[in-house]
Amino acid sequence: MRTLFSPNKTSGRLLVDFAADIWGKSPSEPMRLRYLMVFDLFIKARSYAILNKVFFWLALVAGIALLVWPVIAFKLDSLGVGYSAMVQTSVTGLAALLFALYSHYKKRQTHAENLMRHVIFSRESLEVLFEKVMKEMERMDQGFVFSETVTKKAAAQGEAEPPGA
Repeated sequence: MRTLFSPNKTSGRLLVDFAADIWGKSPSEPMRLRYLMVFDLFIKARSYAILNKVFFWLALVAGIALLVWPVIAFKLDSLGVGYSAMVQTSVTGLAALLFALYSHYKKRQTHAENLMRHVIFSRESLEVLFEKVMKEMERMDQGFVFSETVTKKAAAQGEAEPPGA
């Protein structure tokens, strides 16, 4: 038998299990729609959690490789392979990229779980709640768009300048 409260769950799994128990089989359509929204957010949170775990372990391996690099470089130089400085720079860059990707997906997972909490604990009307959550989901699905970031920065700089400057 599945227990709702277990310390071996992610926050997202706990929230979706709670919503399934309370709202999943409800005769009330608004409650079923809330469950649908929570489950949709759970799918995103779970996907981000998987990516975050993959990049965490890859970053950990790359970080350990950086720590033991002097031994690796000594062995490579003794074998006459050379180029250890270029390889070390590449490994350092790769480790930094992996840590950045881990951090990115961890933030996305946390954001999706926070949206799940908002759907479960919010006292807002369903229309207002769904509108807010849908906007956030659209933003999450969009990902990073360079042109919008540049436009926002240019608009912010234009607002910061005094008139007639």
